[in-house]
Amino acid sequence: MPERYFTRSLCVVHAIVLSALAGCGMDPSMPEPPDPEEARSKIEEFEAKGSYAPERSYAATEIRESWKHGRTELDITFMAPTGGGRFPLVVYLPGLGEDATAGAFWRRSWAAAGYAVFTVQPAALGKVFWASDKLDAGELRATGRTYFSSASLESRLSHLAWALGELRQRAAMPGNPYAAADPAKAAVAGFDLGAQAASALAGEAVKAALPANAEFKFAGAIVLSPHVTLAEGKLDERAAGMAMPLLAVTGTDDQDPYGLSATSLRSALWQSMPPGGKYLLVLQGGTHDALAGVEPGQKWKGPPSRPASGGGSDGSGWMPWSREDLTLQVGQRSGSGGARNGSASGSSGGAMGPADRSMRKRGPDVRHWAEVAGVGTAFLDLVLKGRERASVWLNRDAVRWMGTSAELRHK
Repeated sequence: MPERYFTRSLCVVHAIVLSALAGCGMDPSMPEPPDPEEARSKIEEFEAKGSYAPERSYAATEIRESWKHGRTELDITFMAPTGGGRFPLVVYLPGLGEDATAGAFWRRSWAAAGYAVFTVQPAALGKVFWASDKLDAGELRATGRTYFSSASLESRLSHLAWALGELRQRAAMPGNPYAAADPAKAAVAGFDLGAQAASALAGEAVKAALPANAEFKFAGAIVLSPHVTLAEGKLDERAAGMAMPLLAVTGTDDQDPYGLSATSLRSALWQSMPPGGKYLLVLQGGTHDALAGVEPGQKWKGPPSRPASGGGSDGSGWMPWSREDLTLQVGQRSGSGGARNGSASGSSGGAMGPADRSMRKRGPDVRHWAEVAGVGTAFLDLVLKGRERASVWLNRDAVRWMGTSAELRHK
């Protein structure tokens, strides 16, 4: 789909528009969401060229509720196929600033493929950015340090453990809407803040303690935009216990909006994981918000993608990551992790410099919706349903379908 920027206007009109936008506090560099109908048409067209096809497509229904764990309100959504039966469970954990309706495109794709999707988010986390849509770099970093801290992770895992216990009780009651879920066959998926929790549940050695007597029994994990910082310790030590099948998804422009990490580190933990059922999907030009799974035409509810100018609370302004940090490119090996399944594109021979890439926004590539949904569904079919055809597609056919727009590695 062609990119739509204000720069297509005539110079005079362009200047007027920029002036008006600045007066309204809008960021003229932000691309508009794609037209929903046009985007869906292009997604379907691309999927028809070789995306993974589940054995059956289901209609799905969704409910949304508010549960209380102690004094904490939990925002809950549950999406499952209609028509009766029990379906493997996918637990989805949203990002910071998102509510339980987040990741709608991913959740809808999984439900249509025969999965019950249970989303949990402490309600307060979905309101973090309500007060302001403009934060300077220091404020963003301070926000990130607070919510990605060990204490915050422990709190979220405690709420999740309780919610899963409640889900199991309801799933055991005939006629209850949650009875469509089969908690005995479960995977966890998370984006942004939820990715941090999903990685911990997949066996990453973190400083946070898991809740006592918690029943976290997951057969696999999908980690969308992995949260990786060197401050947490050596990567090989943190990844040593990550034995379960895992799909990590990132992009070559998957920049950390909080300034806590670097783009290249998104794949670093995957490189250190022991082999066996490990997949890494890298989207060419894929940005952080592209991994949020918002429906075409909708805007991501996370932090502002471009910090407001100014040094913020710590006195330092927003700085792009160095050329050395921005090395992850499709077709380019990053580290020594396992077999690579994919081909290089002509534009991926080296990293772009900061002047070219820092904080630049592009129009979304609609192929990325299809690629994440297709690879994610195939991974779930392999892990939770034991579909051999899913393994064949992941290890052979996916790369031919995606071409140079993405790369899928496995080990």
